[in-house]
Amino acid sequence: MFKQILPKRKGLLFILSSFVLISFFLTSVTNLYADQFFSKLDIDEISLKGHKLHIRGDTDLPPGSTLQIKLSIPKLDDDKGKDHDVKVQITPGKFFVMIDLPKEWKNGGWIKFLSLKAIFDPDDQPKKVKEIVGNKGEKLNGPKVKVQKNKKIMVSVKNVAF
Repeated sequence: MFKQILPKRKGLLFILSSFVLISFFLTSVTNLYADQFFSKLDIDEISLKGHKLHIRGDTDLPPGSTLQIKLSIPKLDDDKGKDHDVKVQITPGKFFVMIDLPKEWKNGGWIKFLSLKAIFDPDDQPKKVKEIVGNKGEKLNGPKVKVQKNKKIMVSVKNVAF
């Protein structure tokens, strides 16, 4: 009789310990960002290749977040290509975007000025990102965070001369 009870206890113990481990794993994955605040949004590299502008940056925002990149070229007289708005998704810790500039805008001896803004707005995020950062950006913190229309947004600005 003891031999029959022992396997049942081992099976029950195995099931119970498996349940505890799975519960712990699911809780830790769900709460991965629970205590984290987000404060990093940096435009690190801007390069001009022909008439294409390459923009790279680093961030601690969750993967799948969407950034709005705003490019303004104040010295460009006509409206063709003066302002660009591009959306880009964040991969883990990074973002990259390539913007086509007007072909006439080549670095032909006179200095070109660009003004770049990378903006994280909680309203523009998918549901899973909103759950992590808060519907109104409650988990955004730091010097790049601004309050706008009763919510927090994160903004990184870079002015560049070529």
